[in-house]
Amino acid sequence: MKNVCKYLIMPLIVAAMCFSAEAQNRVTVTQNKFALKGDSVYIDLQIELNNADIPKNSFVLLTPAIQADSTSMELPVVMINGKKREKAYHRLVALRGKPGGLGLVINPGDNNAQRSYYYSAAVPFETWMEDAEFALSEEQCECNGPLVKMSFNLIAGRMYDMNTQLNFTASFREPAPEPVKTRSETGTAYFEFAIGRSFLDPAFNNNTAELVKIGEMIKKVQNDPANTITRIIINGKSSPDGAYAINMMLSDKRASTLKDYIRTVYVIDNDIFCVTGNGEDWNSFEKIVESLDVAWKDEVLKIIRSEDDYDTRENKLKALQGGAPYRDMYVNIFPKLRRTDYELQYTVIPFTVEEGKKILETQPSQLSLNEMFLIAETYPVGSAEFQQVFDIAVKAYPESEIANFNAAANALSSQDINVAQKFLENVKIHDYAYWNNIGMLTAMQGNYDEAAEYFRKAVEGGNEEAVKNLAEIGKLKKTFYSVIK
Repeated sequence: MKNVCKYLIMPLIVAAMCFSAEAQNRVTVTQNKFALKGDSVYIDLQIELNNADIPKNSFVLLTPAIQADSTSMELPVVMINGKKREKAYHRLVALRGKPGGLGLVINPGDNNAQRSYYYSAAVPFETWMEDAEFALSEEQCECNGPLVKMSFNLIAGRMYDMNTQLNFTASFREPAPEPVKTRSETGTAYFEFAIGRSFLDPAFNNNTAELVKIGEMIKKVQNDPANTITRIIINGKSSPDGAYAINMMLSDKRASTLKDYIRTVYVIDNDIFCVTGNGEDWNSFEKIVESLDVAWKDEVLKIIRSEDDYDTRENKLKALQGGAPYRDMYVNIFPKLRRTDYELQYTVIPFTVEEGKKILETQPSQLSLNEMFLIAETYPVGSAEFQQVFDIAVKAYPESEIANFNAAANALSSQDINVAQKFLENVKIHDYAYWNNIGMLTAMQGNYDEAAEYFRKAVEGGNEEAVKNLAEIGKLKKTFYSVIK
């Protein structure tokens, strides 16, 4: 530092910060790393200038140092120039060369300049550094003024010994049992009927294929002794062509004909069916038009959104641009609206652990998350079988909060950081188990100070894994952390 200042002979402001601190000039510095790995000591800093206020005729020096008792080692200096001082610095360097001991040189510049900078340094480890601490001093130099120390050194704490082997423990959540395991299968059929008729002719056009699709779904559920069909919901819908009242009646009758077909062919009790006809499906019609790239799109949407009477809507659509858009929609859109949505609801019997193991890979949706969890508990944590259970669980229940949480814990146990982070992003319930796992992820990313705070938060809630994990971090910095019990 002294060599740098003597060389520059110019005004100076320097901010010293450790962990995350803000200097008088509002430069923020975060310490990311102070660690021993192998035979070297590594220091990483992140310098943020978003709110920096560097006078144009001044500059800031940040001097990182490793110190222990009377011994210390200064690292290359960070220099942050004001706008005019940056120009003076370059002129000076052109005349005399870059001064020794100077590392990163920053010019905040205008609002479009880079605002985030990273500083890193590595030095060979020496014996005296075993109990060393990291410090960052703050000094300031105004235009043609003396070098002024702005504050005392702020200590970050003892360095991490990254040569220490750490073993972290993830938290899993046990899913609640399902009193009744209710499942469902859904689909959509596009039957074709004679104009104005509701009779479902299996041999007419593509109707056979649609009926086969429904039949395969029913037989799959019906032929499994573990299943009991509890409800079949059929919802008929029509396109807007024709009178609204007639289309409402036709959609109801056509849905009923499908019910009659299923009830007869597959011998299902009539009371299980719930059949409705919803008539013209203007909502789906509007969404389809919104997705199109056609010249008449806006005019059609305006008619749909401004006219409440459905028959009047259709007449206006027919009259639009001589009927050309209507003819296009009749061929390319209306067939998509003439459909029958169906849902088959059923229950599944509970399974023992051994029974569950047999169907885990072939029919995982028949198992509850609780049943899968009990299966996983029969395997050693981290084993291939253990990991497979949670992988299958989150694939079978991708929207489940607890499935995502346990998949993240599973990934943490196998040290797959990227996968763990992806699953944790889907977790909204931030309980003590969550804070433990976030702490574990953070520690595995190398941010031990932040990880320790997460572990402490989890420990306060009684999380047993966090107690162990905090003790693991304590191995890196034995004088810095203590376990809360």
